[in-house]
Amino acid sequence: MKPLRIGTRGSDLALWQTNWVTERLQAAKPGIEIIRVIIKTHGDLATQQRFDANWPVGGFVGAIEQAISNKEVDLAVHSYKDLQTATTLGLTIAAIPIREVVYDTLVTHDTVDLYHLPKGFRIGTSSPRRAAQFRQLGDVEIVEIRGNVPTRVAKLQTEELDGVVLAGAGLKRLSIETPNRIDLPTDKFVPAPAQGALAIQTRDHGEARDIVALLDDAPTRKTVTAERAFLRQIGGGCHVPVGALAKLDGLTIELHGQLFSDDGSRMATGIEIGQDAEAVGTVLADRLVRQLG
Repeated sequence: MKPLRIGTRGSDLALWQTNWVTERLQAAKPGIEIIRVIIKTHGDLATQQRFDANWPVGGFVGAIEQAISNKEVDLAVHSYKDLQTATTLGLTIAAIPIREVVYDTLVTHDTVDLYHLPKGFRIGTSSPRRAAQFRQLGDVEIVEIRGNVPTRVAKLQTEELDGVVLAGAGLKRLSIETPNRIDLPTDKFVPAPAQGALAIQTRDHGEARDIVALLDDAPTRKTVTAERAFLRQIGGGCHVPVGALAKLDGLTIELHGQLFSDDGSRMATGIEIGQDAEAVGTVLADRLVRQLG
């Protein structure tokens, strides 16, 4: 067969994820040749643009999806939380591999008590959800920062911050060790929908889809489907302060959702339990939207 071409962003984390998938595809299909193709997205080029209502849909993935559609590459590995909720015509998520840790991590200069942060504690994050969650704790200052994982960790020093918030999965995948860190409890700091999960995207039909499907993890797909249904029903993207985390017990899904007002001052939270992932996400989203008014 012809070599498989994988499209990826050029960040350290994107390359790690692509290499991880490559190794597993080669183990599942011995002898397969895989070629890596680096593609720059809007998110890579517009490094100063804020994550707000003006951020384009699919800002981190659009150029890569176009390359798949144009048959310039055969598949792509995305951080699933970067994908827009609307399905791109002609493309499919052929596999969602087993998930990494889901929690966020607060990396700090000094040892701190999460629930007794000093007044004016300066926290670096570009996520409206993370900003809203920390504002619930008290009088903190949110400083918007952008960049890949190592860059944001470095900004703890260069931006004179007291702490930065990152996905624990990214730190773990890149083996980044920090002297002071708090893995945030997911009941208070509900992570982004699909955080820690990868989405391997292909065209709807073809050999690449069949090969990639060998890496699909059914429990991960079910929980991520519930979280993404919640996000889609709210009408959210990366600029909406919303968190969702599903857990699986046998066939039963327990979905915890968190929704904030646009300014982060008000919060609605709740849990929905059921067996249909799409229904669980949709029902909880409708309830929290009503709660928030």
